[in-house]
Amino acid sequence: MKVFKNIALLASLIGLLSLAAFAGNTSGTLNVTLSVSNSCAVASGGAVAFGAYDPAVVNSSTGVNLTQTGNFQMTCTNGATATVLMDQGKNPGSSSTLAVPVRQMSDGASHVLGYQLYTSSARNTIWDGATGISETGTGAAQTIQVFGTIPKGQSVPANSYSDQITITLSY
Repeated sequence: MKVFKNIALLASLIGLLSLAAFAGNTSGTLNVTLSVSNSCAVASGGAVAFGAYDPAVVNSSTGVNLTQTGNFQMTCTNGATATVLMDQGKNPGSSSTLAVPVRQMSDGASHVLGYQLYTSSARNTIWDGATGISETGTGAAQTIQVFGTIPKGQSVPANSYSDQITITLSY
């Protein structure tokens, strides 16, 4: 019996050893990839609200230009460079082009009031639809300022005047 037990024990050990010979580990790799594209968006609702224009006194030919600052928001992929362009508006003057916009607000009838939008507070570079300005995205909404001027000396009747500019981001 003892021999039989020893043989059974030996057979069990051989079985375990042979199972251990088949157990093992191996490894491989899994590639995980992703592509991030540049993208940009302009939020609606930006504005330059000039307030009131007084062609008889304050903004007469001997008065001062009416200036105002407004803004809009854009969001671009972090690090994406976008050219920010502004078109001529809905009521461009007869000599207006994308490169040299002649912007006019309209009262919805036949009266127009000239104005201009600029890229800085110095108001020396017109914001156009050909060159624009360059902005680098941060991945978060960025507020972009717009500087507007209505030249003095425009004789227009009392009414509400407006225009709508299309902002294009080229990236």
